[in-house]
Amino acid sequence: MTGGPGPVLRFGVSEISPDADWPERAREAERLGYDTFATTDHLGLTAPFPSLVAAAAATTRIGVATYLTNTALWDPEVLAREVAGTDRLTGGRLSVGLHAGQTGSAATAGLTAQDRRDRLAETVDVLDRLLTDPAHRPRPLRSPRPALMIGAHEPDELELAARRADTVCFVGAELPPQGGFVLAGPEEFAERVATVRARASELGRSPELNTGVKKIVVTDDRRAAADALRQALAPHLTAAQLLDLPTLLIGTHQEIAEQIRGAHDRYGLTSYMILAAHLYDFAPVIPLLRKG
Repeated sequence: MTGGPGPVLRFGVSEISPDADWPERAREAERLGYDTFATTDHLGLTAPFPSLVAAAAATTRIGVATYLTNTALWDPEVLAREVAGTDRLTGGRLSVGLHAGQTGSAATAGLTAQDRRDRLAETVDVLDRLLTDPAHRPRPLRSPRPALMIGAHEPDELELAARRADTVCFVGAELPPQGGFVLAGPEEFAERVATVRARASELGRSPELNTGVKKIVVTDDRRAAADALRQALAPHLTAAQLLDLPTLLIGTHQEIAEQIRGAHDRYGLTSYMILAAHLYDFAPVIPLLRKG
């Protein structure tokens, strides 16, 4: 690349293993240059907010985040208490991702998909109201409140994210009730991004745009790797489509850096969340994207 510094890009790492050494993993993420250390929010995994307090206590710089909080599991006012308290205990380093949750969870039995999306919208309203209210206790350190990310896939989620999110997380896959995920193709992903960018522009807003990376393959043969992934992961997509997805990073470290630059130019993406399983695979890409 020539012509001066590239776009400002931020990278997080999300730990989902309940057996992980959270403080040590957070220290490694900070040492390797990641910007954010995150946890998810599913029953059967580690509780998100205590884990982030432990991660922040073991580090000095890195931000901590939920990626993503399942709002179907929370009373919104209880969640506001957890967010404010965790923000204080982490020294104001917290950001909060929100998502409507997954169909088929025993914890959300009886809730329709629309019920869960309505709860997501209600939670955004409650957090905005309580966390910016001077009378609310505990008060967050971040002013006016910790940054909110909204994970969006369906049309009403995309509308909510365009209107209210500080960061829009484009969920690049559907989560069927039977488990696993079904990757969205590049055209579908591009359409969702365009919808949010156009709507946010109408509202005079410019939220940060994020996506989570499902898989990273470091290889000298991108096409062969995409062919292999297609058989195992996405038989409904072609290898060429897989190579065009920002949710899969395939190639040498330099090629992955170029893929991320291309996704910024095409979609406006400026932040990514990497699974902790790929902590070391992706780390060499970070300096390639930050050199002038």
